[in-house]
Amino acid sequence: MELTFGFIKLGDNIIQSNREKKVLSVIGILKMVPGIKFVHVENVSDATIRIAFDHEHPDGKIWSYLGMDVARVSSNKPTMNLSGVSGLGSGEIEEDSDEYGIIFHEFFHTLGMLHEHQHPEREFTIFRKGTCAFDLYCDMELMKLPEVVKDTGLSEKDADGNTRKLRRNEVGAYSPFDSKSVMI
Repeated sequence: MELTFGFIKLGDNIIQSNREKKVLSVIGILKMVPGIKFVHVENVSDATIRIAFDHEHPDGKIWSYLGMDVARVSSNKPTMNLSGVSGLGSGEIEEDSDEYGIIFHEFFHTLGMLHEHQHPEREFTIFRKGTCAFDLYCDMELMKLPEVVKDTGLSEKDADGNTRKLRRNEVGAYSPFDSKSVMI
């Protein structure tokens, strides 16, 4: 499968360039996944995956459409936003950094992967807002309650949807639950 990607440019500057370098580094590793070929295109409207870095969106600061949902997005709109990727520094990215994990996580969503903590066979419960488990999840997702809407654009309803355990009939084939997955 060939997937084209491009960057939505708000300006041609060092910050944009450094962010793009970080994403390109991770894509270099993703290119090792058998059966998937990522191709960079300059004309972003021709890209299947359109990456923005500072796009205001109701889904928050860091998000990606899931799998084939990208095909339903207008060609002038992003399909992934990576506001959590900094343009400061040299553009190099450390394998153990949060940014590295964020980029992988969002690209895996684009490839159709769901959140691991929504796995039908998970053996723990994430309770509603105000409980330790829910607040911990929100902190892990770079959300700070009770300012979910202000900080990320993600509503409490959306956060509930992101923590809900899925039923077997809501997902396709899946592997055993992996507590160390980048998709947690």
